[in-house]
Amino acid sequence: MSVGGIFECYEKPYEILDYNALKDDPLIDPATIGLKGSPTNILTSFTPPQKGAGMMLEGADKETCEKLAGILAAKHMI
Repeated sequence: MSVGGIFECYEKPYEILDYNALKDDPLIDPATIGLKGSPTNILTSFTPPQKGAGMMLEGADKETCEKLAGILAAKHMI
């Protein structure tokens, strides 16, 4: 699609068709649309646990770098 064609799409009107507008169509089967016809099955849903507060290290010297390396080594990240 060209850039001009994309911009033309923004100017054209669009129509939203819901089930009530399409229910009399012979090609529409109520068992294949909406929640009943969805192929997606959700087994479980959960909220992940919150992480702890972060830690800010200030400075750009060798001591700050060694402190950061010590923290990461203690957590077995390096």
